[in-house]
Amino acid sequence: MEAPGRSDLLRKLKALGKEELEGFKDKLSEVLLERGSEPIPVTPADPAALTDLLLRHCRGDSKAVLKVLEDVEARLRKASSHPQQARKPSTCTKAGDSGPKSHFTHSGDEIPPGEGGTLASAIAFMKRHLSFTGSKAEAAGKQSRKEDPTGDSWGTDKCKLCPREEDPPEEIHPETVRGTDGNQETYRVHLPGAGLFRCSETELGFEARAAVTVQYRYGFWDQHLSVWSTPKWMIAGPLFSIQAEPAGAVAAIHLPHFLCLRGADTSRMQIAHFIEEGMTLEKPMQVRPFHAVLENPSFSLYGVVWGNRSKPPILIHSIVLLYWALKMAKTTLHLYIIPNDHSRFKAVDDYEKKCPSRLVSTSLQTYKPLTFDSHYVVSSQSNIEVTPKELEFCNIQAECLQSFMEIYTKDIQGGLEFSLVEKINKGPIWEAHVRPEDVTLSVSSAQTQTDEHFVSQHREQLIQRVMAVDSILDSLYGPVLDLEQIQSIRAERSSVEKMRKLYELVPKWDKDCKDRLYQALKEKHRPLVEELEGI
Repeated sequence: MEAPGRSDLLRKLKALGKEELEGFKDKLSEVLLERGSEPIPVTPADPAALTDLLLRHCRGDSKAVLKVLEDVEARLRKASSHPQQARKPSTCTKAGDSGPKSHFTHSGDEIPPGEGGTLASAIAFMKRHLSFTGSKAEAAGKQSRKEDPTGDSWGTDKCKLCPREEDPPEEIHPETVRGTDGNQETYRVHLPGAGLFRCSETELGFEARAAVTVQYRYGFWDQHLSVWSTPKWMIAGPLFSIQAEPAGAVAAIHLPHFLCLRGADTSRMQIAHFIEEGMTLEKPMQVRPFHAVLENPSFSLYGVVWGNRSKPPILIHSIVLLYWALKMAKTTLHLYIIPNDHSRFKAVDDYEKKCPSRLVSTSLQTYKPLTFDSHYVVSSQSNIEVTPKELEFCNIQAECLQSFMEIYTKDIQGGLEFSLVEKINKGPIWEAHVRPEDVTLSVSSAQTQTDEHFVSQHREQLIQRVMAVDSILDSLYGPVLDLEQIQSIRAERSSVEKMRKLYELVPKWDKDCKDRLYQALKEKHRPLVEELEGI
């Protein structure tokens, strides 16, 4: 997965015009120089590079990131009071050098339509809405967020109607183990002691009494409970198969759901527990905005269901996924509307990557919660073809193929603007502006340049973002590393320091050794590898 907070920050920087992005780079360079960082290279401003530079400098610490943004904002305000100063080329400026003329004219939460909005509005939005993983120096339990296209784990992005969940847990990054079929994934984590933890991949939460090892994977609802054969109950979240050793060390599990509960009768929520004798329903100890809490679980298969007893229908936290089909004619996009459910997002993503397709960087959250069985159409002034003409928002389980719209255009040069609109009342629920560069393969992705090996090409990204270092070392033991080398690496305190120590050995490796590291990375950190490869 990406570094926490990265995708939202990257999206806001991508929305800036070229001049505004250069202005942000200039002022960021001034601020970071004052803080002892190396100068930003004299190259055209790149949103991804600036995003990673800021997060790396601040080490993901939310307070540090916001302080840097405030300093950049202050410098822009100062520059805006001297409009006679001309725009300077982007350079490795020293602290105090005159910066760019600022377009500091808007301070609302949303970036205005058109070219992408002002630099000021982007910074205002980032300061108010972005959240990041707290630094290790902060006390346990500080708020963090999972960097995932489905938004903020604690609720600031999932729904404007629902409150945050209190007592945010410590985020954990599981080891991913693939099944013998190469598809089914099992997640494994070791919880070091008592505390509240939440998985970065699935949003499944655990309250631990003591140290415990937990293994879990997504289950298949259709094998146990069919929506069509049991209309009394609606599936309201992923189904999990969970095992823990020792089992008694887990005091409670927090099962994610996608229901918007504002004004709803939460007594209608139950937890389906599947055992050999069949399904039993258990009452959650607590119903939270995005989780249902079950105490003293006996473990097996668990998932959240909702009683369909009365009208009006329950509202659903929803997201829109937009993929660019790489091998289709001209520009072809696939558009999905699904509940904000990690198991369904993963199923769609896995399917699209096989096409192959790439996720387009757009806002994913719908403007408001939706209801199942509602219909939506695409509205656009651009010259596009849409098939089918409307899309029904359905409760299709992760194990089934999700419905999507195909959007086709012959000309993307001027960009593509369109929105999803409710068929009946014509209200927009989601909008997108796709730029030509959003649907253009990079040179490295197209494999038309560089013979540099993956582990060398992405050295800094891998050092900063790989978490499962110990598992990777286990995979390298014998053919690549000896016991003394592994012990030396494991003696380092953090994952970043361990990876830096490992990379001290890489220059001496042949291609076979690098290939083995690449395979270990792909097994333990597949989403990160695929992101870096541009898949």
